[in-house]
Amino acid sequence: MTRLTHVHLHEFCWAELRAADWRIAKPFYCALFNWDFDDELGANGQVYTNFKKQGDVVAGMYEMSEDKKAARTQSAWQSYVAVRDVDATIVKAQRLGGALQRGPYNIGEAGRMAIICDSGGAQLTIWQAKEHIGSRRVFEANTPYWHELTCRNRDVKELFYSKLFDWHSIHQNVDGIDYVIFSNDDHALAGMVEMTDAWSATTPSHWMIYFAVLDCDAMAKKAAGLGAKICLPPTDIPEVGRYAVICDPQGAFFSIIESKMDTITR
Repeated sequence: MTRLTHVHLHEFCWAELRAADWRIAKPFYCALFNWDFDDELGANGQVYTNFKKQGDVVAGMYEMSEDKKAARTQSAWQSYVAVRDVDATIVKAQRLGGALQRGPYNIGEAGRMAIICDSGGAQLTIWQAKEHIGSRRVFEANTPYWHELTCRNRDVKELFYSKLFDWHSIHQNVDGIDYVIFSNDDHALAGMVEMTDAWSATTPSHWMIYFAVLDCDAMAKKAAGLGAKICLPPTDIPEVGRYAVICDPQGAFFSIIESKMDTITR
């Protein structure tokens, strides 16, 4: 489904990869998801890559700065949420116990952004769109589909995001796990799950991006053939779908899902 003119407020609108080396990341994702791309040169001389599906932008990528490389900062995917006013959202997040990590600043005529985090350190980018509304394709294969927070002190995070973005939250039993689903008045937007004792104590809270695929097993096999590590092999979740967790060749984690909940088109 093509999204042409706007994005709904407080919905996820963009997925962006911070890569250690674009020369490795770009061919990996283009091959995996059959994406095309174009590169833009920013005012600071940094190259920004727009990943495209059939000519429409679906995700972005930039290469991390040299100081972050020297600090061995891990490559990572970042989720963007659309807001009406970045500056007002920062103030609200801080009042609710969150923090400002970076920004705010304008990205030319594209929009205004900032990176915030909740009290557990999980980061989100908030985006006040001007000319750039985000991904132009949704509910299609090889596009961002679902966003999931894995955290500790789940009750605190549930209250934080519900108040920050006016999300509703409901609890569902998903394969024996108490799973929180965030939604607006129209549809489900994101999920949240508490870390168990199986998680390392040093693993930080984080948002995970799921990309919709038509065949989870085939895509996991393809990713492995391109040099990725399959952290969790294709696994069924009753009535939800089949998913896998993947680590790309530079250490960025993402998930893929063959959904039973929505009709995903080619």
